[in-house]
Amino acid sequence: MLLEYFAAAALLAPNSEDRDWGDVLGTEIAEEWQAPRHRQYDFWIGEWDANWRGRDPDGLDHVEDGTHTRQLVFPVLDGKAVMELAMPGELTPGEGQGHGFSLRYYDEAHNRWIMAQHWPSPQFDGVAFLDQLTGEQRFGRLTVYSPDLRRTTPDGDPQIRRYTFSDIREDAFRWDGANSTDRGTTWLTWMAVDFRETDPHVDLPNASQPLPGFSEGLLCADEAHRALDGLVGVWSGAAASADGSEQAAWVTAGRMLDGCGVAVVFERPEAGYRSLTFWSWSPLVERWFALYINNQPGQGHQYYSAQTAGEGVPFDYHPGVNIVDGETPYLTHAQDDLSGSVQRIQWSEIGDNEIVFRVEARNPENSDWQLRREYRMQRNE
Repeated sequence: MLLEYFAAAALLAPNSEDRDWGDVLGTEIAEEWQAPRHRQYDFWIGEWDANWRGRDPDGLDHVEDGTHTRQLVFPVLDGKAVMELAMPGELTPGEGQGHGFSLRYYDEAHNRWIMAQHWPSPQFDGVAFLDQLTGEQRFGRLTVYSPDLRRTTPDGDPQIRRYTFSDIREDAFRWDGANSTDRGTTWLTWMAVDFRETDPHVDLPNASQPLPGFSEGLLCADEAHRALDGLVGVWSGAAASADGSEQAAWVTAGRMLDGCGVAVVFERPEAGYRSLTFWSWSPLVERWFALYINNQPGQGHQYYSAQTAGEGVPFDYHPGVNIVDGETPYLTHAQDDLSGSVQRIQWSEIGDNEIVFRVEARNPENSDWQLRREYRMQRNE
């Protein structure tokens, strides 16, 4: 049976030397994602120098020259989403330094942009892709708001975060980060960032290499983050559905954020299907989380969670951490009991030369898990 799985994809198996991360992630914009509402962040596509200007303690404005980072921004999932990778402007060898990630896509059902991000640093490992904001474009400005960030007092108003893109020109724009503790009556702009384009194109590495922003793997070097490193590589095989039908499938996985996450791309070329899943450990809530999104119209992102990771560990569907409105305190749900989950995903096997991944579902009244799809993959040489 195993040989039949692999034979189905043998002729279509990709050569890792022929593909880069642009091919894998789907940076070419497909026709279904060319509508203007999906392209509102395209001004950001390219490579940028970002000057992070904190507040001037002796003045009313921000310092003229602050900390510089390098940002790479490009379409993914055939244009459904826009992905950002940020890294220090100058890396210091032998030191773990802060890195950043964000993913944005347009939610047609609610006419809004949804953003998820993860910005781990030596001081704070972040929340494993859980940080989310929503917003829209109005009069040439793109603004997104966080849910309830935290409360000033147990019964007080929430602290809300706001990110704004403004002064957008062909090769420069301004980004502001601000917080409000009185429901928007006043805002404190804690950071102003000047973005200047250094290259309109992003050159992504070969698919066998880590994603940009991975240098020495020193930022999250602890054992807790290493549980899924065995997935890293280029794999090919087949995906079997519950009805026994099979399709050729490819899986490409790479380390990112200097060791704080693993990105996994699933492709079924015959079906035109591509998905991205970002996996990371969150010390804040002591759980692994997976952020999943695919290239199918009308489908948003999903989260899965588990207390451990690795071979045989099921990740249960976790709807509680998805923001619903502007004040949903999603982090309070991060440690919810997921025993009632109706969908789960798991790596049944993670070996040197073979991986097996299963997607299973069940009826809320039925405790028996039913297979939806199983990927059996072999490592490409």
